[in-house]
Amino acid sequence: MPELSAMNEKELTDVLELLKQGGLKALVCDTPVPLSDIPVKCGQPTIPGDHEADDYVMLPKALVGTHPEIFVPVVGDSMTGANFEEGDRLRVQLGTTCRDGDNVLAWIDGSCTVKTFFQDEDGMQWLVPQNDAYDAILLTGQYDVRLLGRVVGVEKASPRTSFSNCQKYIRRAKSRLKLARQLTPEQVDGVLREMGPEVRHARQWYAVYRALADQQLVDEGTLVSFCERVAALLPTHAHLPTARELQRMAVQSFAKPLSLWSALNAPVSGVRFNDYLRIGRLTAAKLDELSTALPF
Repeated sequence: MPELSAMNEKELTDVLELLKQGGLKALVCDTPVPLSDIPVKCGQPTIPGDHEADDYVMLPKALVGTHPEIFVPVVGDSMTGANFEEGDRLRVQLGTTCRDGDNVLAWIDGSCTVKTFFQDEDGMQWLVPQNDAYDAILLTGQYDVRLLGRVVGVEKASPRTSFSNCQKYIRRAKSRLKLARQLTPEQVDGVLREMGPEVRHARQWYAVYRALADQQLVDEGTLVSFCERVAALLPTHAHLPTARELQRMAVQSFAKPLSLWSALNAPVSGVRFNDYLRIGRLTAAKLDELSTALPF
């Protein structure tokens, strides 16, 4: 692996820090793992032949153990139930002990296949497909069998999401926003009153505000007017919000839509985080109920 320049190292450090702030722990891929271009059939065994590694895949050192590893491509459909599909690449840890339920790379009479290893109540060992179209293979003395290693990861052939799937979710989001904007101020006030009993701490009103902002029922950043609105609707509430207190919550993942809130990157944690998320989602659900009831 070529050494990074000073600029690239800084850029990498910055990216890792941004990922950390976003609640993700990233690892640098700096350790080569051999990649074979010989397919491992998820179906009937195939003959691997004598072959050396064709290329290498870089993985984080922390993910590569003391046992050697190799990537092998998949053909066939006998393991679709394990989400191994043709074109995927399986990461196999060689020389490890295989236990019941492990997906394994097996050598049978000079051929290789990927199946699930299992020992039944009678002590008989099987290689089990994950597709009803195939039969399990009983490992008897008639076979020369070696379990070469277990599958510890799968790299999908096509990590992209289809255009039509993206369009479906975008249309749903647009429809939701359109419906929400048709709610009257009186309907929104009704939701605020309903949420009063759910709020047990003044700052929890931020979750209600966030749900309204997500559906464009209040303008982003209008905390003062939101607090005034709540105070006017619920003047005797024991935990009325203030803009200053709510502003303290508008940080980290809480500064984003509810769908992006993360317990790994939030101003509160544990049970408190769950309470905020519950209140926000409950508010959104009540708004959705009103939206779907609108006449057309």
